[in-house]
Amino acid sequence: MKVLQLCIRVPFPPQDGGSIAMYNMERSLFENGALVKVLAFNTIKQYVEIEKLDPDYLKMTKIEGIFLDNRIKPFAALLNLFSGESYHIIRFIRRDFDEALVKILETEQFDIIQLESLFMIPYLDTINRMSDAPVLLRTHNVEHLIWQRLANITTGALRRWYLNLLANRLKRYETWALNRVDGIIALTPEDKKMILEESPEVPVFVAPIGVDAREYHPKPLPAGDIIFHIGAMDWIPNQEGIKWFLDNVWPEIEHDYPEAKFQFAGKKMPPGFFNFQSDRIDVKGFVPDAKDYMNEGTIMIVPLFSGSGMRVKIIEGMAMGRAIVSTPVGMEGIHAVDGEHFLMAKDATQFIKQIKKLIGNRALVETIGANARAFVEEEFDNKAIGKKILGFYEEQINPKSPDLENSPTA
Repeated sequence: MKVLQLCIRVPFPPQDGGSIAMYNMERSLFENGALVKVLAFNTIKQYVEIEKLDPDYLKMTKIEGIFLDNRIKPFAALLNLFSGESYHIIRFIRRDFDEALVKILETEQFDIIQLESLFMIPYLDTINRMSDAPVLLRTHNVEHLIWQRLANITTGALRRWYLNLLANRLKRYETWALNRVDGIIALTPEDKKMILEESPEVPVFVAPIGVDAREYHPKPLPAGDIIFHIGAMDWIPNQEGIKWFLDNVWPEIEHDYPEAKFQFAGKKMPPGFFNFQSDRIDVKGFVPDAKDYMNEGTIMIVPLFSGSGMRVKIIEGMAMGRAIVSTPVGMEGIHAVDGEHFLMAKDATQFIKQIKKLIGNRALVETIGANARAFVEEEFDNKAIGKKILGFYEEQINPKSPDLENSPTA
């Protein structure tokens, strides 16, 4: 089977959740015998020199990259308020990407064309015109839900109004788009349920992000109690979660356990977060190896209250044998057992209680970490997930979607 994968950014190196999701998809398909071709935006935020990427990756994907300045521009965002269009979508409409896609489809035939995220939908018209292959949308998130949840927890009236505006425009476009593809791959059952409410006639298959547990090498727990977090810090839900933790949870932990420390890391760390640096709080910023960083800590926290999809870093933390305290939103799509594979915390009171349960109790931390590792090995094997996805590909015999002229963006 030959698959064309359109990516919102270059998936290599696989460092953050999005790139890991796309890379592991490519790898799982390749390991199950599929041929994969990748066309990706090479964004200014995650720019890479493609010719210098790992030769094995280049051979596996034959990747082509199209440069994109995807930074949010305040003036353009302001003008967009009066346009009625989704600013999230129009930032990814580029003629040179469309031209590159046309050249590929003129010279090669594919059995499946997979769009990695809603932001590849603008190229569906070109695909339908140039190819008879079924088009599948892999939804990394229910995109509008991220912004709706952010609006729900925002206190400022003006900011809440703006976030609701973004969410409503994106929801309208997303609903329209879900009904224009031949099939959908959702990361979680929760996302599948919401998708089917908007597109009940489109086949939806749940395939979580897989990992190869053999590449994760947990080390013995370090001395002391080191609470840690890792996640892309240019993602608003992570920013909000860390602010919440520092305001509502950490002060009591810091007071009651003088030896405990907290550290957090992630790319694109906003400068303001470095103001929290102290002898008890270590603000790392970007770390080159997430696995090495996780081995430095004992208790991983995921204070996530908005967002959608699946948190790859939780899967990685479990594979590294770390005990995790997370909110229900953080655990969406990861159907682990509370108290066995992780500890659930719905609010500040529960977060404090669960962390205190782990602090100083190395036996419990080690037991939960070992259970989490075994859970990942059983439920999230990347090659096994790829085999199931290929089975879903084989089932796609739906007729082509209708022409996409006059698509709504509001």
